[in-house]
Amino acid sequence: MNPWKLAIRAIPAAILLFASACGSHQAQAANPVKTSGVLKYERQPSAYDKLPPAKRGGTLYQQLSGNPKVINPILGNDNNSRALEGYLWATLFSEDSDTLSPLPYLAESFEVSPDRKSYTFVLNKAAKWADGTSVTTDDVKFTFDKMMDPKTEAAPLRVYWETVKLAVKDGRTFTFTVAEPKFDTLRSLYLFSVVNKKQFEKEPDFNKARAVLNPIGNGPYAFKSFNRDQSVVLTRNKTWWGYELPHFKNRFNADEVNFRVIVDDNLAYEKFLRGDLDLMGFNAEQFAVKVQGVDKDKIGKSAQDIKVGKKVWAQEIQNRAPRGYNYVGWNMRLPLFASVKTRRAMARLLDYKQVINKVYYGFQFQCTSPFGSLSPNSAEDLRSKEKMLTFDRKAALAMLKADGWADTDKDNILDKEIGGKRVPFKFELKYNSNNALRGKIAQILKDNFKAAGIDVTVKAVEWNAYLDDIDHRKFDAFILGWTATPYPNAKQIWHSDSEKDQGSNIVAYSNKKVDALIEKSNVEMDARKRQETMKEINRLIYEDQPYMFLSEPRSVLAGFTAKVGSPSGVWAMQYDVSPPDDLYQFVP
Repeated sequence: MNPWKLAIRAIPAAILLFASACGSHQAQAANPVKTSGVLKYERQPSAYDKLPPAKRGGTLYQQLSGNPKVINPILGNDNNSRALEGYLWATLFSEDSDTLSPLPYLAESFEVSPDRKSYTFVLNKAAKWADGTSVTTDDVKFTFDKMMDPKTEAAPLRVYWETVKLAVKDGRTFTFTVAEPKFDTLRSLYLFSVVNKKQFEKEPDFNKARAVLNPIGNGPYAFKSFNRDQSVVLTRNKTWWGYELPHFKNRFNADEVNFRVIVDDNLAYEKFLRGDLDLMGFNAEQFAVKVQGVDKDKIGKSAQDIKVGKKVWAQEIQNRAPRGYNYVGWNMRLPLFASVKTRRAMARLLDYKQVINKVYYGFQFQCTSPFGSLSPNSAEDLRSKEKMLTFDRKAALAMLKADGWADTDKDNILDKEIGGKRVPFKFELKYNSNNALRGKIAQILKDNFKAAGIDVTVKAVEWNAYLDDIDHRKFDAFILGWTATPYPNAKQIWHSDSEKDQGSNIVAYSNKKVDALIEKSNVEMDARKRQETMKEINRLIYEDQPYMFLSEPRSVLAGFTAKVGSPSGVWAMQYDVSPPDDLYQFVP
């Protein structure tokens, strides 16, 4: 339930729940069966059904790499906020992270009309808020109306709800309708989270409501406290209504979950080694230099090593889930980055092997796609020697020269006439200060670019201030990352319409061909045909280089203390992108 710990820009809950980008599983065909022309949900056996009886108790200590910006499933768009959401709120349906099949949660059933334009859900009559009151369609309507209100800071989420309308039938039954069904419509709808109407309805500004940092949820845990720069503490609802569902019966077992706010990853690692953090998602440097290096005698290689005296153990976990990607974003509103020829030249100025080997110690590989470079949605030909934009300074300099760049004043910095003015090739590159690895990438880029006559100033910014700068487009260039999904909808990030209202098209990318292909892909119900369209989108984006695509992790690097147990022997399912902390048991 807890997203990968590195500070990355989170994709909205509609596609974040299980970050992946492989396979051709059809979201809209997620186990409904046809009855008299209507598609009705039919539950399939779940991997969670096989979990052994759970022992409950103890406190689970985890890390947040910064303060949550908000604690609200409609407004949250960073991983520190999203890390809390699965504990506090239920979605209409959850998913089996081995198969990605939907499982009843806040709603007990759904029906889809034959034309796929109407989706009727029935709420679970047992569903309760943390204050003991029932979850009703009043809450659903209030949440929907707030999410769709342009004043609400939820533009990235609204991308998945275009043309959706809501009609309430009674206290438990409601229907979403769409003008035109898309391949991911059903999944976007059933991953809808509902906030408590009573808590928010009298607040003059939903975005700044007191409840944003003091929520009443309907999930397995209740909010206990938030001490800024210190911790966020959640307590288990021992009479939680969800325990009656078979796929939740033996999950969420810790009596308390304590998120310690630790900005410094090195400090977090030391706390893990001492047993002060129970779960740890390592960055590549920690895993290579410390786990497999200087501390290898202190750290077991599997859970079995705990029995021979190890206090902690760590492992590289391989499964089917891709891990998202890191990138450098260029602000294409600026004349400096307006030329695709210049951007493609810059893509050949970075030594990717140096980044992968010196920053990520070989635990990542070069990225060529925003959809998971090795997934069926990505163009495999871009990974060929001829098409992959690898480090080649000589070729890059020739490309820059052809695009009008030259050192005319002999100051060792390239310049070019843009809009009637001689402009030096100088820019500021920002990264979030709590991510030391991005700081190393920034320095490598600075050095590589300096050798080509480009002056880069590197600036580290505190995480929440960094997000504000990005939201308000206060940057020349920046380093960030995106999570991934098995059902990539390119509109959120790559459609020209998604730039407005602090949308996810941060760099103001615009390509009419890409817009048209995105619109085509989103209404294509055949997975193979849609994948071919996605590959073409991938080729066009990679050609345009609005981002310098950096790298993708090859696996999950995770560690556990002796107090964490998994009686089922399962430490990560096929589509988990971090240790699935809802499955484990904890020694009090």
